[in-house]
Amino acid sequence: MAMPWLFLHSAREVAAGPGCASRATEHARKRACQRPAMVLDPWFADSDAAKAIAGELKEACGAPAMIAVPAGEPDLDAVESVRAALAKADPDLIVVVGGGSAMDTAKVARMLLSNPGPAEKISGPAGAPMVPHPSLFVAIPTTAGTGSEVSESAVVSVPGTNYKMIFRNQDMTPHVALLDPVLGVTAPAGVTAASGLDAVTHAVEAFWSKFANPVTDMLSREAMRLLASGLPRAYSQPDDLQAREDCLIGSMLAAMAFNSANLGLAHAISGALGALHHVPHGVANALALPHVSAFNETATDKAKEVGAMFGGGTASSAMFRLRAQLGFDRSLDEWVKPDALDAVAAGAMRSGQLRCNPRAVVVEDVRDMLERMRTPHG
Repeated sequence: MAMPWLFLHSAREVAAGPGCASRATEHARKRACQRPAMVLDPWFADSDAAKAIAGELKEACGAPAMIAVPAGEPDLDAVESVRAALAKADPDLIVVVGGGSAMDTAKVARMLLSNPGPAEKISGPAGAPMVPHPSLFVAIPTTAGTGSEVSESAVVSVPGTNYKMIFRNQDMTPHVALLDPVLGVTAPAGVTAASGLDAVTHAVEAFWSKFANPVTDMLSREAMRLLASGLPRAYSQPDDLQAREDCLIGSMLAAMAFNSANLGLAHAISGALGALHHVPHGVANALALPHVSAFNETATDKAKEVGAMFGGGTASSAMFRLRAQLGFDRSLDEWVKPDALDAVAAGAMRSGQLRCNPRAVVVEDVRDMLERMRTPHG
């Protein structure tokens, strides 16, 4: 008899399509907001699109406080910087515009407004109680990768350590997610590739996770279908708005899937690479996923479906092929010295994501994969 399963979902409203970022203003008017704040990805802060959104908000509810997230992967220093700026603005509307780093930073900073004190008090991989913040929270992703706009979690590094804090609570999820493909057109090709491969990793790992269920399978399958078609087109034709929209929706669906099914070995490895060597998350997943796919292929029948979704062959050959299409047939040596790989393997083995992987893993398996990641597939 099948075991009972659980599906969790806390996103309230999602809109998609060119120009939908303007819906932030509609929500501001409905809620009669008067103190808006915008939290912005640093590369996007001075863009015409950001200025347009700010101008629309100004007409609807007053000039927004403009808060730029410090560059780089999210860490506690960045969170504190944004929290302090938000506290000064005392917003009743927070609009975050950016990629996964900006969204994760804003999600944690916002919750610290209503949960003052050390961030450790509200962190924990299984979630922690949090007092909700009364602001309306709108997320507008500029990349299709993390799906943070619909997830109830965030991951933040602790400066000076190899430790990443996990925050999880349904009240962290934005009330509104606006998936506007126009905002991604100017993203560098490398950003499109790395973020897209992160979304692919979410979809694949949620699909063959031990905790997958009929709902997460449905979401993962559609995410893979959209990403398999849309990602290569968005990479090669940056102004293809349909491809951009497909990637945004695929990323969102993958996040809804992993919010319940969790992830697996690729994320255990990418987490260790990020914590120990600051390898960008999407890059780390792009390096790991094909090798993890090869490792998992014998353990799950779903691997055949993954291969078929991405153009045929085995899951691993499909992932290697996709990565090459996106200019990511790269060597781990570009980011990590070979003598550091033992520590990376040990770090990956501490990840809670391993319990979700369809095949049991020992440290020697991870070390072997890291060695294979040093050689481009060709």
